[in-house]
Amino acid sequence: MRTAFVLLVAAGGLVAAPVPKDFKKADDAKLIVGTWMGTGSDTVRFAFAADGTLRTWQGQPGNGQSEWTWAVVDQNATPKKARITRTTAPAGQAFDCVYELTGDTLKFALIMNPEKGVPEQVERHPALQFFATTRAAPDK
Repeated sequence: MRTAFVLLVAAGGLVAAPVPKDFKKADDAKLIVGTWMGTGSDTVRFAFAADGTLRTWQGQPGNGQSEWTWAVVDQNATPKKARITRTTAPAGQAFDCVYELTGDTLKFALIMNPEKGVPEQVERHPALQFFATTRAAPDK
């Protein structure tokens, strides 16, 4: 009986053990892969690829399309941070970004005017060029 109690207490200690600091949550760079559509009247679309390529266009693919690279800089920051760099002309143009990824909703913003302060939430703000998107249904 005493042995069973000791084992029960030991097992309970294992269940209640804290999560190690180096435990990784799901990688946002993988979770973001797919096509995202602007919400409301915004017709911009974003296609994030597993290799970090980001394609943007208005309405239909190919309409004003541009290509970027998307790199998650810090998914543990508040707000989360990323960096995009243009790979089509004018190539090399880069922006720091903030983003929020919740299920099939992605809000992100390019930091256009950092001197106006960056908010702690990803929202419309004078320092940001803001985009609210939802994940597009996969093609059938």
